[in-house]
Amino acid sequence: MKKYIIVVISLIFALNINAQTAKEVFNSVFPELNGALKPVESNKVTKDNIDLFRAQYKKLITASKEIEMFKFNGFPVTGGEVFKDDKALKSLQKDGTLTELETIINENIPAMKSFLSDKHQWGADSVECIQNYSNLKMRLKQKDYKTACTYWRDLILYYPRSFTGVYTYGDQLIRQRIQLVNNEAAKVGKSALEANKAGKKDEAFKLAGMQKELVAEKELWIDTLLMIYDKRIKYFGNDESNGEGYLLGKKGLYIYEYRKDSALNEAYKLLEQSVLMEKEMSQYIIVKTFFDASMDMTKSEKIGAEKLVNDYNVSTSFLKEGSEKLVVYIEKESKKSKPNQENIENWEKIISNNEKASNYITSKFASSEFSKCEYLVPAFSKHFEENKTNTDWLEKVLGILKWKECTDDPFFGNAAKELYKLKPSPTSAAIIAIDALKKEQYDEASKYFEEAYNGETDNAKKAEYYYYAAVVAFAQNKKSNSRTLALKAAELKPDYGKAYILIAKVYASSAGSCGDNPYDKATVYWAAVDKLYKAKSVTNDTDVTDEANDLIGKYSSRFPNQEEGFMRGIYKDNTYTVGCWINEVTTVRY
Repeated sequence: MKKYIIVVISLIFALNINAQTAKEVFNSVFPELNGALKPVESNKVTKDNIDLFRAQYKKLITASKEIEMFKFNGFPVTGGEVFKDDKALKSLQKDGTLTELETIINENIPAMKSFLSDKHQWGADSVECIQNYSNLKMRLKQKDYKTACTYWRDLILYYPRSFTGVYTYGDQLIRQRIQLVNNEAAKVGKSALEANKAGKKDEAFKLAGMQKELVAEKELWIDTLLMIYDKRIKYFGNDESNGEGYLLGKKGLYIYEYRKDSALNEAYKLLEQSVLMEKEMSQYIIVKTFFDASMDMTKSEKIGAEKLVNDYNVSTSFLKEGSEKLVVYIEKESKKSKPNQENIENWEKIISNNEKASNYITSKFASSEFSKCEYLVPAFSKHFEENKTNTDWLEKVLGILKWKECTDDPFFGNAAKELYKLKPSPTSAAIIAIDALKKEQYDEASKYFEEAYNGETDNAKKAEYYYYAAVVAFAQNKKSNSRTLALKAAELKPDYGKAYILIAKVYASSAGSCGDNPYDKATVYWAAVDKLYKAKSVTNDTDVTDEANDLIGKYSSRFPNQEEGFMRGIYKDNTYTVGCWINEVTTVRY
């Protein structure tokens, strides 16, 4: 039936061709296009008629080729597919209509191609689409980026629904182009400065103009890169592995990278949207960049510090949850008779990257000016009820509060007790002990510090728990016990100068009670200063050294009187045993 219609149309066209304008001829040859595609968007494409439109595109291509062949005397003797013989074309050429007809046909080819670009997976022509994609990959492999760009441009314009590779390869090509233009702009800018210094004003002016053009070109390439993600979201936003959430994050990442100064708000919003959509499936680089953007937003006072704290919680929580999920995958895969080692290695790499990103975020946050107690405590308190059974959250929060010395607020103690209920451990016991120490609840502090140092296996942590237990014992006036605990701390951690400073303070506090007379009591300061010099000798910590020096000056001024020492037959540099509970051999000093 279709062939019969086409034959009839062709006969009518041949009989009446002299009486028609170029547009009328076009409408006669392409009646299905509703008259010269005016406008092509008014044509309704459905699943039932899409093939008809795609056939019309091929017919336009064929008609253009046949006119070209006719002009160069290459028209087939048997006739063409659109123009059945050359009589009609000769007639059109004679009255000057052929060129106009050719123009109309050639104008409608890209219009039709554009119209069909997103109406079908393969656009107007599946053969052309697949060939262009194959050529794109080949040129990329050959590192012929200029030619690759030509194929990619055709694919992104006319075949946006064909392959996700169109977008990943486009990302690669455009970012490379941005880098090249950026490098060239920097190079030209440097030359402009050198020309200006050399007094070559005209050359400097010309080079500055070139640099400005290159910077403008770079911005156009950045626009193109962002357009890639808008289009990919439109056509592949429902992709299971790399859908809208991931793509929004990538777009936000590039805006942050290239336009942080001018479009920080937009970058932050896109990154936040991505992280909240992807949750534990978020890629570490997007989460990391999200927190960087959050920090910048806080510094520029576009969001408050409390929001930064919330973003910190969100970022580190999702990274942690993502890694835990992958650990389960690895365990399941490892139990198979033939585990997929490539998958396992990929998952392990993601876990490692998540950990690095989380450590980076925590370090950046904790060292920032916005991690003050006045911001941290309210922000963490807000999420306490929903996380009071989450051991990871509690450990992380308490660790930060302890690090930032935000342990005075009741929230710290409440969180510590909840963690201890869920996960009794040396760490959670120590946190409760610290809270009790702050509140001067010394019996409770002593109990939990003892549990902490007895259960801890890490020497550095164990030493710390012994030290704080010594502080508690000192507060309880258990001086001998305080010294014993401090020495254990110093034994476990040889550079622990603080432990010796504590012993010196304990000794000095006994000066009023050790001995029967002022001279004997003052000798206590000899033993105290010995411990201060010991503190200085074992550590490189300037804070410890400074405190030791201050106390040495203070305690030395309280040494015994030399005249009284002579009367007792006790001379400078003699050895002397300080009595009382201290019972230490020291050197006489006045």
